[in-house]
Order: sequence, then C-alpha cells, then structure tokens
Amino acid sequence: MNNSQNWNAVGEQMKSALSDALRTGDFTDLNELVSQTVTDALSEAGNKFADGFRPQQVREKDSAEQKTRQEKAKREQHLQRKKQQEENRRIHIQRQRQAQAQRKAAQQALKQQRGTKPHAISPPNARTTALIPAKFKQVGNVSNVLYQVFGGIGFGISSLIAFFRLFAALAGDTTFLGWIINLLFLAVFFGMIRRGVSQRNRLKRAKRYIQLCGGRMYGQIESLARDTGRSVRFVVKDIHRMLSLGMFPEGHLDEKKTCLMLNDSVHQQYLEAEKARILREQQALKESQEASAANHTASNAQPGQMDMEQEAELNTMIAEGMECIRKLRELNDQIPGEVISQKLYRLDSLLKDIFDSVREHPQQMHQMHKMMDYYLPTTLKLVEAYEDFDKISMPGPEIVAAKAEIERTMDIINQAFSELLSNLFQNAVLDATTDAQVLQTMLAREGLTGNTEFSRS
Repeated sequence: MNNSQNWNAVGEQMKSALSDALRTGDFTDLNELVSQTVTDALSEAGNKFADGFRPQQVREKDSAEQKTRQEKAKREQHLQRKKQQEENRRIHIQRQRQAQAQRKAAQQALKQQRGTKPHAISPPNARTTALIPAKFKQVGNVSNVLYQVFGGIGFGISSLIAFFRLFAALAGDTTFLGWIINLLFLAVFFGMIRRGVSQRNRLKRAKRYIQLCGGRMYGQIESLARDTGRSVRFVVKDIHRMLSLGMFPEGHLDEKKTCLMLNDSVHQQYLEAEKARILREQQALKESQEASAANHTASNAQPGQMDMEQEAELNTMIAEGMECIRKLRELNDQIPGEVISQKLYRLDSLLKDIFDSVREHPQQMHQMHKMMDYYLPTTLKLVEAYEDFDKISMPGPEIVAAKAEIERTMDIINQAFSELLSNLFQNAVLDATTDAQVLQTMLAREGLTGNTEFSRS
C-alpha cells in the first residue's frame, strides 16, 4: 500500500512538474524529477534483488531505515523543487517584462524614424528592416524533451528487464521470443532518445542561423556553412527541413539556393531586385535589337525615307519634347534663384539641340526611348518640386537640403544629356569624316588636287 501511495505521489509530482515546464518553458525540474525517479526505481529493484540473500530481520530493519531516509530525502527534494519552481516563475515573468519593454522600445524607435523621415527621393532599398525581428517557431522544443525523458525511462526499464533476464537465462527460465521483444523495446526507446536529441540540435542550429544573419535578416549559405562548420549541402538540406517544419514562418531560399531570407520584407526586396534585373536585361536586349533593325533599315533605305508609322512616332516624340521644354521654361520664369536658372537655361539649350537632331535624323529615335519614358519626366518632376519648395517663405532644414540635392542632380542631368547629344552626332561625324576621306582619295586619283596633300587621321 505504501509503495502504491509513493508511486501515486511521484505521478502527481511528475504531472505538476510537466505542467509547470509546459507553462514556463523550463524543463530543468522535470528532467531532475524523471532522473531521480528512474534512479529510485533502479535502486529499489536492486535492493529487492539483494534482499533475497539477507535474513528477514535485517531486511525489515534496513527497509525501515531506507524508508525513513527516502521520505526525508523526498521532503527535502519537494521543498527544493518548490523553491526552484518559484524562482523559475520569477525569472520567467522578469524575462517576459524585459521582452515586452524591448518590443515597445523597438516600436517607438520605428515610429520616430518614420516620423522624422524627410520628404526626399530615397533609394527603394532604404527600409527599416533591422528593427523587425525574425519570426521563429521552436518546433520540437517540447517534443524533444518528451522524447528524451520517456525514451530514457523506457530504455532504463528495458535495460533493467534485460539485466534480470540474464540471471533468468542462467537458470534456463527464458525464451528466445522474450529476448526479441526486449531488444525491440530497447531499439524503440533508443530511437526516441535519438529523435529527441536530433530535434534539440536542430533547434540550436536554427537559433545559430538567426544569430549569424543578424539585423540584416538574410545570410549567404556559404557563410552560414563556414561559421557552423558544416558543408554547404548539409546547410541547404537542413534549412529546407526547417522551412518545411515551419520553424521560419517567413523564411525563404532564393532560386539558386545561395541565400537565406528570414522575413517577407527582405524576400520582397529580393524579388523586386530580380524583377528589375530581368527588366534591365530585356530592355538592353530590346534596345540592341532595335538598334540593329534601325541600322539595317537606314542602310537599305534612301535618305529621308520613312514609313507612316515611324513618321507618326517621330511627330509624337517631337511634340512631347517641345511640351516638356515649354513647361521647363515656365517653371524657370517662376523660380527667382540664379543658380537653378542657369542650370535650366543649359538644360533648355541641350533639349532643343537634341530634338532638332532627332527631327533631322529620324534613325536616332531608338536612342531616345529611355529619355522620353523616364529621364525627361523625372527631370520635370524634380523642377516642379523645386518650384514648390521655393514658394515656402521660411523653409526648414529638410527643404533646404532637398533643394540643394535637386540643384546637384540638375548638374548630373545636364552632363548626361550633353553626353546623349554627343552620341546622337557620333554617327553623323563618322559619316562626314568618311565622306571627306573618300572625296579626297577620288580627287587625288583623278589628278585634280595638284600637289596638295591631305592628312589622314
């Protein structure tokens, strides 16, 4: 009866310890209680086995003394576990409060950063992803402990049964089927222990991956493999397994399996960058094909000959360019500053020369698409923004900085458009130089140049 009560008490203690461990996330008390229970069970079994060789009075005396010591030790362990549980609860509550304070501080910092962001043109990748923590689910955090605990208990009991079976085998009181079943249980419980250890190690590696990625929320697979001492193949397979288990709810691997991204924001930036890269490649290929087609058409067509579609496109382009020049002139008249006005006068002259060149040489239209689709509209928006800023009577430091940035950008735009104008005249210069050299050669061959010598470049 006493043994039954003791095991009932142990069961209640184990149930209470398991409930506390699941609530607080600390399995230290549960591990200690299970280890002590297994040790007590093995000790009691060994004592019972040894009791068979001692006198009855000695066994009763030793049993009473042992029972007294065990009750005293259990009372002390129970008090110690209570104190440890209270300490663990206090530490858990303190950690929760600290985590809540950190989240509030991060949210406050993010709000302040968004509130002080100037209204200026910023690059698309300038996002505050460093303040957003990686979402992580500790898949296997509880199951790995349960696997190890119950696997250890089962393995210990199966080992004890195998130990007693050895003595039974010496007495000839055992069967081959019994050994098979005993070994089968040993294998099952050992597999549970191994599975628990594997889940625990996977959790450690996942936390290490997050630590190595840091505030960037992404990491190169080669770097992760080098820092963890694993092969690239192992890390890729390991991360695939973690993603399939849902340990990284917002985790992604790129198509080439070279980069781990821990949240959707970083993955979205990656997709946008890939999309932009593909568009650039397609645009470059399209421009190359258009240039080849234009050169082929220009070489086969007579000078000044265009079809109706090309003529309509040319007229539309010239009309849009003239309208943009008109708007820039109106904005220049409304802006009193001398610095920006000089830059706008320079831009006006460059645009007029560019569109005059395209009007005279329609084959240059293929070089104007990016300018008409992006560069010129964006330039007009910048000048309109500058004109709006200039109307403010008492501008703040952000407005002054934005105006200065637009003035610097206008210098770059003028330089770029000047380079575009040179590129437009490059073919004309080459054709004129070639015609001049051919004419000189023909005149000299006919003897019409006298003794005049022509220099050749």
